[in-house]
Amino acid sequence: MIGQTISHYKILEKLGEGGMGVVYKAEDSKLDRTVALKFLPPHLSASEQDKIRFVQEAKAAAALNHPNVCSIIDIQEHDGQIFIVMEFVDGQTLREKRGTISFKQAVDVGIQIADGLAAAHEKGIVHRDIKPENIMVRKDGIVQIMDFGLAKLRSASSKINRLTKEGSTVGTAGYMSPEQVQGQDVDHRSDIFSLGILLYELFTGELPFKGVHETALLYEIVNVDVAPMSAIKPEIEPELDRIVLECLDKDPNERTQAAKQVSIDLKRFKRESSRQHLSRTMSSRPALRTSSAQQPAQMAEEPVARSISKRELSAWIIAGVVIASLGYVLLKPKPETTAERRTIRSSIVVPDSFYIHSYGVGSGKPVLSPDGKFLVFEAIEPGQPQQLVIRSLSEREVKPIPGTEGAASPFWSPDGKMIGFFQDGKMKKVDLTGGSPVTIAVVPNQRGAAWCQGDVIVYCPDFQGGLFQVSADGKSAPQQLTTLDSARHEGSHRWPFALPDGKHVLYLTRTAVEAGEAEGDAIFAVSLDGKEKKMLVQSSFNPAYAEGYLLFARNQTLMAQRFDPEHLALSGEPIKVEDDLLNDPSYNIAVFTASNNGLLVYQSGTTMAAGARPIVVDRTGKLLQTIGDNIIEQDHPRFSPDGKQLAMYMYDLRSRRSNIWIHDLQTNGRRRITTRPEGDFSPLWSPDGATIYFTSGGIFNRDVYRQSVSHSSKEELVYGSPKNDIAFDISPDGTTLLIGTTDVAERQGDLFLLKLNGGGDKNLMPFQTTKFNEIVGRFSHDGKWIAFVSDESGENEVYVKQVARPDSDPIKISTGGGIEPRWGMGANELIFGSQEYLVAATLRLSENSVSVDKTTRLLKPPPFTAQYDVSRDGKTIVFSRSIEMQKMAPLTLVGDWAQGLGK
Repeated sequence: MIGQTISHYKILEKLGEGGMGVVYKAEDSKLDRTVALKFLPPHLSASEQDKIRFVQEAKAAAALNHPNVCSIIDIQEHDGQIFIVMEFVDGQTLREKRGTISFKQAVDVGIQIADGLAAAHEKGIVHRDIKPENIMVRKDGIVQIMDFGLAKLRSASSKINRLTKEGSTVGTAGYMSPEQVQGQDVDHRSDIFSLGILLYELFTGELPFKGVHETALLYEIVNVDVAPMSAIKPEIEPELDRIVLECLDKDPNERTQAAKQVSIDLKRFKRESSRQHLSRTMSSRPALRTSSAQQPAQMAEEPVARSISKRELSAWIIAGVVIASLGYVLLKPKPETTAERRTIRSSIVVPDSFYIHSYGVGSGKPVLSPDGKFLVFEAIEPGQPQQLVIRSLSEREVKPIPGTEGAASPFWSPDGKMIGFFQDGKMKKVDLTGGSPVTIAVVPNQRGAAWCQGDVIVYCPDFQGGLFQVSADGKSAPQQLTTLDSARHEGSHRWPFALPDGKHVLYLTRTAVEAGEAEGDAIFAVSLDGKEKKMLVQSSFNPAYAEGYLLFARNQTLMAQRFDPEHLALSGEPIKVEDDLLNDPSYNIAVFTASNNGLLVYQSGTTMAAGARPIVVDRTGKLLQTIGDNIIEQDHPRFSPDGKQLAMYMYDLRSRRSNIWIHDLQTNGRRRITTRPEGDFSPLWSPDGATIYFTSGGIFNRDVYRQSVSHSSKEELVYGSPKNDIAFDISPDGTTLLIGTTDVAERQGDLFLLKLNGGGDKNLMPFQTTKFNEIVGRFSHDGKWIAFVSDESGENEVYVKQVARPDSDPIKISTGGGIEPRWGMGANELIFGSQEYLVAATLRLSENSVSVDKTTRLLKPPPFTAQYDVSRDGKTIVFSRSIEMQKMAPLTLVGDWAQGLGK
């Protein structure tokens, strides 16, 4: 829309985007002034409820005339899209002002926010989303409250005073009141609680609630008392402690009752605090903290469950990278000197709330461009899907890459002009100068890619198979490059790395996947014509080549060994580069990246990779139970018919063996059900709870078995196939399995029904078989319908279809994306993932039609969720997770790293 003129407003640039609007800077040609236009996002424009809420924002804010509230000028509609015209605020959000606000200024900020809220509350308006991103500090120091998109008019006569239904949760985790968390009705006192959180963060540099994932965070807000600010900073005076803690009382009736009172109290504190006392305590130090108690106080990072914004991401990367890069440039010897080159390093402090390693979401590590000028990595913003962001080492801004929502495992083209990545089961590329992403190949379960000279991309399409290669333009059919060596018990070739000659790639060979043997893991080199293959060194992690060295990891040590890429020859002995290297032993990825000009970025630390414990919650997200330990990966959870047990596959990270276990939710005990060495997963309960059906095997030969829970009989083969098949569900009467089968060549999924009366393939009946990808199906509780996912519309959406009418057309249920359907409470409730939340759709099902009565947002899954299941009564949800959150060590950038080897 840049450059367009709408009405008499010429759009100049995009300022930002949030869940309820896209904001542009524009020129008002009538009054010759700069304004801001806020549009309802196109993907929400069809929702009448969102339009009403959007109009409500305009009406609510327009009713206010206060210097601490952003002014609304007009409301109009263009091409079916409503937009608000509001004053252009020249300044920065409170989050962007981090590290620049003194203690005295922080008090003034608190006073102005309280004054603005008081004005809104007097008009009957509750903001309900007070957080640093919604507070703008103008260049003249005036603070203004932005975004009344979540406001609720308290007037009983308002026709839209219940836009957010009872039981729903609206707001931002970490800044919500207890009544918001519990889905209760809220009034102006909810804003006062959020203001208390904001003030606490301003004065201490830490959030008062510190849950390591969203469920734990929300639990703390409701149940855990806040520690006094003086416990964190002893210099904080008792009166200031009292003001803030009274805002944070759990009981709204015991909480400070008016924002105006907060303003009065802060003004009184400001007057009574002497100038000498302020100077002695905090005036010379900024009130927004950077990272630790030894550093100037800076606004604390938000908890993991809130994710993180672009500015927050830049906080840890900008300072360290810029300093290191400048130091590298300044200290690097000039050509005419013979002075010894020195290794320059800089620690980059990672905020407590951000974890650079994504553990299974993607490669989980930043990737330097070949020339070392850029860094690309995966990031998450509040309320938004994961996205790729890029940062130039010569600039300060971290920029999202358009079209990469949900993307993972980025890799660079050799010239640094394009980035490849994986998204929605496909490998894609995007030109950094502009344009939309282009699909190169279908990739169901990636483990990395490398872009070689000559525009050939080598990639791993599945976690249990060899490498493939395809032309970067995507016009040629993928060709298999490597095959697994059964004599070496090879189970996976992954994390390819292109060598500079354009003829060879390095890759990791992982041995005996699921079979308990790991000593054969090694790094190989292979030529693109497949004629030359050579094992180089033993390692269980991703390889790289830079500065004439092969880089690889052994345990937690980063090693380097001289390497001739032309002859694939190693020389000399391996040399230690760094100790304590962060790695993920389940995905076999170590966090390091190197460029062609002597830069190395790595992260140190220890993690419980892929050993996160599943959690059980209720429909509001309240934590009910944590399961198991961190030694074993636990995934594909499935409630027993009575809801008292869970069947899961458990993958031992030490032995690489995967089997089905049953966990008793009442006693917290567990026992193994299967013992096959091939790898068992996707357990299904028979309707009577006496038998477990499960899938076993690798990508080319998966079979379906059943095993009695009591072990009264031996395991029995139910269905065998040379394809990449999986049993998704069993019918409520126990007679039929829903089988998902993937064509190995086309990587395209279809759904079949298998009658359990013997005969194998003879009874495999098509259910949904099209040119599109159909996956993850579930029978309804009455067995009459199947919900599944298809990409027929261009993105994954949830559909339902009658079991008795396999030739009928499926009915789309989700809008704007949908994944992982599960039937919930009753026969007509369908739960699925949509736009970062689990939602529940109430369906009206009849013999000839399906309609959606309503869709309700339930909760946001915890970070790094792998799979989930819903109990038959729809009241309980279990989430498996790919990582247990814990504090990570700093990133480190090293310039001329090779000069320090062996010294």
